This record gives sequence, C-alpha cells and structure tokens, in this order.
Amino acid sequence: MSDALIAFSHVSVIRDGARVLDDFSLTIPAGQHVAIVGPNGSGKSTLLKVITRELHPLDLPQTSVTVLGQSRWTLWDLRAALGIVSNDLLATVTRKITGRELLLSGFFGAIGLWPHHVPTDEMRARVDEVLAWLGLPYLADRLLTRMSSGEARRLLIGRALIHRPRALVLDEPMTSLDLGAAHEVRATMRALAQAGTSLVLVTHDLADIVPEIGRVVLLKQGRVVGDGPTPRLLTTQTLSGLYDRPVEVSFRDGHYHAW
Repeated sequence: MSDALIAFSHVSVIRDGARVLDDFSLTIPAGQHVAIVGPNGSGKSTLLKVITRELHPLDLPQTSVTVLGQSRWTLWDLRAALGIVSNDLLATVTRKITGRELLLSGFFGAIGLWPHHVPTDEMRARVDEVLAWLGLPYLADRLLTRMSSGEARRLLIGRALIHRPRALVLDEPMTSLDLGAAHEVRATMRALAQAGTSLVLVTHDLADIVPEIGRVVLLKQGRVVGDGPTPRLLTTQTLSGLYDRPVEVSFRDGHYHAW
C-alpha cells in the first residue's frame, strides 16, 4: 500500500530461539496517530527493531516490511523519514554534551559531536529552529547532566525532529519521568500531532495515549489481538484479557488510566 507509513505483512521474528513476532501483519496509514499497547514480552521492542532495521524477519515468501511504500532504505534516509525517540539513546552518552550538541549530533547519526563532525550553518540554524519550537532555547548551552529528566526527554524529541520526519516513533517516552515532566512530554506530543507529524507510540501505560491518538493496536505473544478506535479498545474487559488479570480502566480529562 503506497500511502502506508508502515506496513508489515506476515512478519515472523525469532530471538534467542523464541518466536517473538508470529505471522504479524499491521498497516499504519500516513498521517495517522497510533498507540501500540501490550505487556512486557508481547513483541513491542522487537517490532521497533524491525522498523529501524536492527532486526530482520524470517525470509519467507509472503513476508514484507515497508516504510512509506519502500522495502529498502539506507539508515540515513530512514532516519529522515522516521524520527525515533528511544530512552536507550541517553544511556549511550559517555561524556559531557550540551543540548545544542545533542540535537546537532542527529545530523550525523551519533550522540554528541566528535572531532570529525563539522556542522554547517544550515544545521545550526535548524537546531535553533527546533529548540525555539519546543520552547527550549534556554537548554542550548546547558550540559545534559544538569538537565531534568523531562528536559532531556524533550530534547530527544527535538533530535528526532532535526530531519523533518514524516512521523515520530516513540518508545515508552514517559519511562522514569515524574508527573510534571510527563505532562510536558505529553504536551509536546500533542503539539506535534496537531502540527501534522504522525505519532506511533509504543507503551504499556494508558496515560501516555494523548487525545489525538485515535487508534490502538493491542499486542500479545507476538500477535495483534486487537485493533481499532481508542474508545473501543481501551476498556476494562479488553485490557483484562490482554494482561490476563483484572484491570480497571477510567477516562478523565482526555486521558485513560488503568490500575
């Protein structure tokens, strides 16, 4: 489907001898905002690694994976099409870098600038533009080690926006954030969605699903077990079945909560 942002057809992946995606099929149209929800071990992280080409599915005749209609991508072009926001990136920071350097490093597929990286004036101007849009110019020259977790997380989103991607893929973006920081990140997600950037959110926390996300995909044991409008999928009955235990769901002020 040429107008699909991401299309998986009959995808199976084996990791450490276990089938973690099992004949998995999913299509996300361009422009749509989607949340992918599932318990630990459901295949969420594997799905992301297939999208980013860190993992490859079994080579079967019926299997295909396409991003924006293409099955073959260079990593550079893929980064430009899809902005990936993963907390794992911050874990790779091994030296002192500033907010500006973090964003500039997105042009080079690195974390932080190294001697062989030579940013152009155009790159620097784009960084200033993104920082201004996020309301974070004050973080440009602050060391990452002196930022709050919420500020660092929003800068990760800024780094993903450097190439003006068609969509952002967010992997558990609120992990380890306090309530205030999580609120700021969700506000940034809403602004991006309203500005026309597609959101593909991978999460286990219903509170992360901002009102602009109108579709939910439920994963369990490497398969899609539910796919449809957010209000129809995020119910007590459906999520209790997903997690194999009693789950209560409430909806308040545009957000879902489960306990």
